Amino acid sequence: MAKPMWKPARPHSSSFYLAVTTGIVVGVLAFLNVLPMLLEAAGASGFFASALLAAIPLAVTFVFVYYIDRFEPEPKWLYLFALLWGGGVAVVLALGGNTWWQAELAPAVLGRDASEHDIMRFTTSIGAPVVEEFVKGLGIIVMLFAFRKYFNGPVDGIVFGAIIGGGFAFTENILYFTAYYDQINLLFKLRYIDGPLSHDAYTAFFGFFIGFAVYSRSRAAVLGWLIPAMFGSMFFHFLNNDGLYWMSYDEYKFVNNVPFAILIIAMVLYSRKHEVAAVRNGLIPYVNSGWIAAHEASMVLSLRERENAINWAERSTRSQGAPSGIGRRAMKSFQRELVQLAHERTRHERVRTLGSAKYLANANDHLAFIGQLRSVFSLY
Repeated sequence: MAKPMWKPARPHSSSFYLAVTTGIVVGVLAFLNVLPMLLEAAGASGFFASALLAAIPLAVTFVFVYYIDRFEPEPKWLYLFALLWGGGVAVVLALGGNTWWQAELAPAVLGRDASEHDIMRFTTSIGAPVVEEFVKGLGIIVMLFAFRKYFNGPVDGIVFGAIIGGGFAFTENILYFTAYYDQINLLFKLRYIDGPLSHDAYTAFFGFFIGFAVYSRSRAAVLGWLIPAMFGSMFFHFLNNDGLYWMSYDEYKFVNNVPFAILIIAMVLYSRKHEVAAVRNGLIPYVNSGWIAAHEASMVLSLRERENAINWAERSTRSQGAPSGIGRRAMKSFQRELVQLAHERTRHERVRTLGSAKYLANANDHLAFIGQLRSVFSLY
């Protein structure tokens, strides 16, 4: 009798695909709304040359994201959602907000007799940090509520924030490059070579704080974390936009890069350590109760051991007649389930809802699926 064929379960729910598809469509429409502006100044050839240059810092951002998100990668659809929010939705909202700030708020605050220089500085140095950091950060908050299952702490906040900021910088850079196309090489040097830490870093900083909101029982807690998120990202954005008014160019480059780079590195290291600890602590009760084997918990905490386990599962199932890829896919799903189970245990423990019906139902579902996946390795 033929042995049963294991088929991987659908990775995401219908509501996930509906939400992410809606977000992607909105993001694409928003980018298309900006596209005429991108094409107008330098034409199609200028647009494509500008887009190519603007894609370089975006590619670096994705390398950064890959590095810090290896422990628990998010669905690629969410990366696309974040990219289109930043490069489309946030840009459209920021253009409207900055225009209103310059035309209405700045004259009202500074007085109708304020000079054009003063209005422009007030808009660039104060208005842009407020408007742009809010509309980019709004995307992180939307993702926190719409894709709660996949938002497990500060690492995810950094990842989503970096992609949103990278998308925003991509479109903004094209706007600048096409508007001043005859100086495109100088602009690339000024905006990226001399100042690589920009929107992606500011929004990653924003997401770092929002990531801690997952450990609060009330959704309104995000408002409390919004305070350091906004003020921190706005402060560094302000230094970048206003610094040349009162610093030399060498001082400007140092202040806008070195201290912030040290802070970003420290933030990433802390967040990764925090994530590993959350998974380790979340699995300990399941190991103690016998639901999870100690070697399984140890395996999932090491990227190298995960890869070794994936290779073992593939070899084991192949040697028993399984089709190619069965063992690899089953072990990857097994590892993802362990990490998600641990995150949910840690989160519910911190908000003191371990005894809730919702937690118990989710934990039972995870454990049942983990058992099914574990049995795959003995099916063949």
